Amino acid sequence: MFSVKNKKVLITGGSSGIGLALVKHFIAAGAEVMVIDLQPSVELAEAGAEIFVADVGNETELAEAFQKAATDRKLDVVINNAGIALPEGRYEDADLANLDKVLHVNVRGVYLGLKYASRYLNDGGCIINTASAAAHITFPEYSSYSVSKGGVLAMTRTAALQLGRRGIRVNAVSPGTVLTPMESIDGPEARISAQATALERPARVEDIMGAYHFLAADESSYITGTEIRVDGGWIAGMTYNLMDKALA
Repeated sequence: MFSVKNKKVLITGGSSGIGLALVKHFIAAGAEVMVIDLQPSVELAEAGAEIFVADVGNETELAEAFQKAATDRKLDVVINNAGIALPEGRYEDADLANLDKVLHVNVRGVYLGLKYASRYLNDGGCIINTASAAAHITFPEYSSYSVSKGGVLAMTRTAALQLGRRGIRVNAVSPGTVLTPMESIDGPEARISAQATALERPARVEDIMGAYHFLAADESSYITGTEIRVDGGWIAGMTYNLMDKALA
C-alpha cells in the first residue's frame, strides 16, 4: 500500500533541506524524479535525479523546464517546494527588496508551478505545495514569510477547486521548524521549538517525508484542498514547558 513506484515526480527547490530529502526519499521509493532548481547543489547532482535549471518565479524559464520534464510522458506528482526566507526586522525598517524576493519565489513561484503543473499533469495526478506552520503562528518579524505561506494555503484551496474535475488533487504540507543547513540545532527557532512543541524538539527532514508520501500515493485519492501540519504539535496550543515558565 501507499506505493509511489514508477510515478513521475517533479520537485522544485531540491538542492538542500526538505527539497533534497524529498528527492532522495522518492528515488528510494522507486519514483522517477526530476528537479527544478535555480542553483543545483553537488548533493542534488549526486542524488540521481534529472535536473532542470530555472528560476521558479520566471515564467519563461519555468515553462521551458516543465515542458522538458514532460517530454516523454506527463507528470504524476508535482511538489512546489522551492521557498526562501530573508531577514526582515520591523515594518518601519523593512527592506522592500527582501519582500519582493520572498514573494517572487514563495508566491509567484507556487502560482506558476500550479499553472504549469495543471498543463503537464496526468488526470488523476496530484500537486503538493510546501507551506509552513508560519502561516498560522508567526514571530514578530516574520511578516513577509508568513504572508507568503498563507498565500500558498489559499492557492492550494483554489487550485483544488479548479482541478477537481480532472481528478487532480491539490494539498499542502506545513512543516514547523526543521533542522536544515539554514536552521541549526542551536538556532533560535530550534531552541524555541523545544519549548513550544508538544514533542519538545524541532523536526528532522526525515520527519516530514511521510506527509508528502501519503499525499502522493493513490490511496489518498479523496484528499484534496487541505493541509497536513507537521509541526510537532506547535499549533495545538500551550505546552507544559511554556506554562511552567510563565507560572514560575
